[in-house]
This record gives sequence, structure tokens and C-alpha cells, in this order.
Amino acid sequence: MIIYSFLALACSLLYSVSAVLCKYGLQHNIDIRSLSMSRLAQFLIHNKWWIIGVLLSGIANVAMIEIQAQLDVSIVYSLLNFSYIFVLVLGHYFLNEHLSRDQWLGVGTVVLGTLMILGIENPVTGQDTNFGNLMVLTAGAVIAVGALISIAYQYKKLNYEILYAICTGICFGCVEAYLKASTNLVASEIGDFSIFSLDSISCFLTIWPFFVMFAFGAIGWVFLQITYSHGNVSVTIPVVAVTQRIVSMSSGYFIFSEYFTFMRGLGILTIMLGVFILIFSTIDLDEPTTV
Repeated sequence: MIIYSFLALACSLLYSVSAVLCKYGLQHNIDIRSLSMSRLAQFLIHNKWWIIGVLLSGIANVAMIEIQAQLDVSIVYSLLNFSYIFVLVLGHYFLNEHLSRDQWLGVGTVVLGTLMILGIENPVTGQDTNFGNLMVLTAGAVIAVGALISIAYQYKKLNYEILYAICTGICFGCVEAYLKASTNLVASEIGDFSIFSLDSISCFLTIWPFFVMFAFGAIGWVFLQITYSHGNVSVTIPVVAVTQRIVSMSSGYFIFSEYFTFMRGLGILTIMLGVFILIFSTIDLDEPTTV
């Protein structure tokens, strides 16, 4: 199972490169929310850096289907927190975003927590899906996203990219929960799941959790592009990811009955501490923006 842990780290690098490329492609003096659908489509189709970033993210997403089918979501998505480090370093060197001493402290804390997670002997403790709790998660996510969008439009002085980043994290966290539920359901119906099995893929693409997952993913993707269009990735991406991780970690316990040992819990808490250090130290560095 250790190979899947290192594959999760590789996916975190792909996600980070994708974020930086998308941000680079969208760094124009234009508010994409003001564009018509035709103008927006034309702008994106001719944006090669944005397209490459989307493709890299797609590759990572496909790999994550197989990885999360083998490991607990609390392990997989804890390791993906390493993407913060890649984002900060790439943002520093390619987008000229400043890194402070506190941010480097956050980086070190995330690395320490990641090493704890990699040292866990048994990365798989729970698999069954509690669909009742999954429905509660879905209802809460829809209500929260609706409220945040309403706030973003009513109070223009707020940094709207932060609110959309939170919406993105909620949607993507639900995607992770439904992805695990989908692969679990496939495994219960045909005995196993693998992206290299035509039977698995055929079943995966026809079960109902897949369609809910796709809907959350599409909505979250739109929110993410709005987030990219305004604000530093070193601020918005950690906000997206920490929100996403809170949702996925909660689903691991309440929906998939994962067992949190002392070392697993300590590693996750250490990673989350590092993430909070990164977020608050970065936000202090940036001047507020308005719409």
C-alpha cells in the first residue's frame, strides 16, 4: 500500500502545477464574471497555459480514482496537503509571490505531519458507506454554498475570491466523498474496483453516486476558475484545500467508519496546523481586494 501513498504525493505535485498554470493563464486585467459565455469560451480556448493546467489536473484526478479506492480518504487527502508546499514554491518562483518566515514554518509543519502519515503501518481501516450520513453531508453542502454565494453578491466589499474558494473546497470535498462512495459501491457489486478493469469503469459510470459527484465537480470547477481570476494562489488554494480536507476528513469518520489511531490523528492534526499557519501568515501579507 505504500506505493499508493507516494502516488498521492505525485498527484499533489500535478495539482500544484495545474493551479499555477491556470492562475498564470488567467492573470489578465479582466473580470471573467463580466464576460458573456461566448467571449469566455473564446478566451479559454485560446489560453494554452490554462488548457495545460486543466489537462494536468485531469490526469491527477484519474489517478486519484484508483488511489482512493485502495486507501482510506483520511490518508489519501492528508497526503494531498503536500500540494500547499508545491504551490508556494512554484508561486514564489514563477508568479513572484513572496514567502515569509512564518510560511516556511508552515511548510515545515506540513512536511512533519506528512512524514507521520507515511509512517502508518495500516493505511486502510474502513470501507463501508453510510448513505444516510452521506445525504446529510450533501444537504449541508448545498445550504452552505448557497449562503456563501448570496453573501458574495450582497456585500461587495468582501474579498469575494475567498468566499468562492470556500465554496470550491466544499464542492470538491463532496466530490471526494462521493468518489469513495462510488468505488465502494462498485466493489460491493462486482467484487473489486480498478480503473484498469472495463467492468469496473462501466459500473462506475452508471451508478447514481457518480452523477452526484460529477455535478459537485462541475460546480466546484466553475467556482475555482472565479477564484483563480482574482487573488494570489498562495492565499486562495490553501483556503480551497483546507475546506476540502475538513469535508473529506469528516466523511472518513462519519460516512466510511475509518478508525483514527493516535499516530494517524497526530499526523492529520500536524498537517492541518501547518496549513493554518500558511493561510494566516499569507493573508497577513496581502492587501485586501474589493469588487
